[in-house]
Amino acid sequence: MTVSFTYQHTYYYLLPTADDKNLLAFDAGYPCSLHEYARGVKGTGYRFDQIKWAIVSHFHLDHAGLIRDFQDAGIQCLLFENQGDGIEEMERIIKRSYPRYEPILKDGFLSLKTGDSRAFLASIGIGGEVIQTAGHSGDSVSLITDDHEVLIGDLYPVSQIMDDDVVSHQSWATIKAMGGKYIYPSHAKPFELDG
Repeated sequence: MTVSFTYQHTYYYLLPTADDKNLLAFDAGYPCSLHEYARGVKGTGYRFDQIKWAIVSHFHLDHAGLIRDFQDAGIQCLLFENQGDGIEEMERIIKRSYPRYEPILKDGFLSLKTGDSRAFLASIGIGGEVIQTAGHSGDSVSLITDDHEVLIGDLYPVSQIMDDDVVSHQSWATIKAMGGKYIYPSHAKPFELDG
């Protein structure tokens, strides 16, 4: 069952493993805000040191700003085949406002294909898979659990997608086709998909 907490007007999600001892984090907070993030984790009843793996929905500073801190803490951060190109631009933006920011260790990721995500997640005690859900950004991914929960990052709500935005519509069509029902966005409350 997905657990959530918020800070700086953003929802962050934790997926406990089958034995409830370890956690997979979905999205990794704002830069230079590790204490706020850890306090949020503590508010869920878990501890930051229980996080063993992390996935980011996309490389924008409110979703991947703490990746280096996660790496330094020994958290295995995953990088999917459609991700990585946005890291340098994100870090350029971060450096303007956060001079103490330390760059991500690019060779510190576990590179994984989305098609291999189900096997990886099963190996750590989580049922589900990661899919590419371009729309908000080309490097966006979503995580669909076997309980029909979908962690979507900043994928645009269907009601806000322009008719000619074929990519975003296709991402939602894939989510629905895969049985996604309970939607967990980053900047709005969770909701249930109609029909």
